[in-house]
This record gives sequence, structure tokens and C-alpha cells, in this order.
Amino acid sequence: MKKLLILLLSVALIAGVLGGCADTGQSGLKDSGGNQYYFYYTNQEETKLQRESYVPEKESPQDMIDELEQKLNDRETSGDYQALFPKEVQIQSCVLDDTSLLVYFNSGYTSMGSTREILVRAGVVRSFLQVPGISGVKFYVGNTELTDSKGNPIGTMDNSSFVELWGDDRDAYRYDTFTLYFTDSTGEKLVEEERSVYYKRSLPRERVILEQLIKGPMEKGHYPTLPENTEVMSVTTSDRVCYVNFSQAFSDAALDIPEKTIIYSVVNSVLAAVDADKVQISLNGQDDVSFGENTSLYNFFGWNTDLIQDKE
Repeated sequence: MKKLLILLLSVALIAGVLGGCADTGQSGLKDSGGNQYYFYYTNQEETKLQRESYVPEKESPQDMIDELEQKLNDRETSGDYQALFPKEVQIQSCVLDDTSLLVYFNSGYTSMGSTREILVRAGVVRSFLQVPGISGVKFYVGNTELTDSKGNPIGTMDNSSFVELWGDDRDAYRYDTFTLYFTDSTGEKLVEEERSVYYKRSLPRERVILEQLIKGPMEKGHYPTLPENTEVMSVTTSDRVCYVNFSQAFSDAALDIPEKTIIYSVVNSVLAAVDADKVQISLNGQDDVSFGENTSLYNFFGWNTDLIQDKE
């Protein structure tokens, strides 16, 4: 609990990490292809990220990865901005795995305080997501996947892992790790994916979970269950029932996988983190409707164990 409190206080201190990264007054430099790239630093107080535009020497993915790794390890500074990495932190290697980049740090990574660690994490993720073809970044310390203060793996991160943080209220933010349920390559089974998210405390956990589910999976071998244009119109929990109201896109643009996989992707993801026993799904406020050819949404759906793929 103490570690979590420290982390929440640290998150509030760096409310500008993503929403408020300070610009340097430059209009932004572009490479010959018209793409704009940034390199990240911290301010002297180590409370927020700063960025400056830069032009990579080469724009091929591997060349950009190598260059960014070198710049980070060299602990480049700029004016009043200090290096993103403290002196004890270094990237040992970067491995491209399909569209994910696996970043391996030395043991010095774990010596950072919570505030600096979050700054480093956000800065590194944002840096490498600029590389063409990279959609997510996963951290390792040595050969061990990075975990949060509860011991849960952080997993693959992208910009959605750092929900915008605004304001000065130190109690306004929280950090949670959720278990989301996507599908396997057959569409017949649900697969678990852990995702850690920073978000406003004012946002219901149910909404955060559903919006992350809509964003789709980040792990290789996992596949989406909801159309990316689905909107969460409303979500409330009362008397141990979670009422989820989706836009019509949930049905009209439904993916070509079994109806039960889609339904229980939502149900299991919500029930894994919310104090509820059942989920009722509606479309534009209407619950007396059908989903697909065989499923009536006029129902209360409970936890489904049978669809969950056994872990190897």
C-alpha cells in the first residue's frame, strides 16, 4: 500500500509527462520524408518530460532503433534539460519482435525512484513508438519482464498506457493493472492480457477497462474482439450488476468471430476487476435487442470459465 501511495503521488507530480510535455519553442524539424521526430529529456527538477525535435541520420526502423538507443545511453543533454537516463541506467539491447520492441535494461533500472522511473518509462516508450512499424514497447530488467509495485508484469506499452494526466490534485490519479480478455487466432477462445494504465480517478474503472479493450491487444498471438470504432456510451454498476451501453458499432461492425467470444470478452474483462457478478449489455440504451443471429442482449451474463484458454 505504501508503494502504491508513493507511486500515485509521483504520478501527480509529473502530470505534464504526456499531456504537458514542454516544447522548446522550435516549430519542429522534419526529415526528408516529412516526418517529425522528437528526443526526450527531463527538466532539472525531474518532474516532467521535455522534448526537442531532431532529424535521424537514417530512417530505416533498425537504424532509428540503434540511433535512439545510442542517444539514450550517451545521456544526451540540451541546454537546461538533463538526460532522460540517470547515470546508473543503460539499455543493454533492443530486440524487434514483429511490431513490438523489447527493451532490455541493466539492473540499475530498479534503483530509480518512482517519479524518475515513470519519466524514463514514458520517454522511452514515446521515443521508440516514433519508429515506423513499432506499435508497442515492452521493458525487461536483465531477462525479467518489468513489473509494477504489486508484482504484476507491466506488459506491452503504447501511448494509451499513459492516459492524460491533468491538474494539481495529488489524489486525482490512480494506477491499476487490469486483466483483459481478447481472442486467439481461431476466435474460439479467450486469452488473458495484463495491462497497466494510469488514469484519472474520476473515471470509472469499468470505462477504463472497456476503452482499453476497444483499443485492442498488444501481445503477439492475441486478436481483437471489438470493432475499434465502438464507443462506450455509458457504464454503471449497481446491485452487483454492471450495465454497459455501447454504440451501434458494437453490433453493426462486429468482427467475424463467434458471438459468445465477443460477449464474454466484455463480460470477463469487466468482472475480473469490478465488484459485480453479472453484466448487461445494451446498444444505444436498448437492451431488448439481438446481437448477431443467435444472442439476445436481454440477459444478464456471468463469468465464463469454459472459454478461457488454458495457460501453457
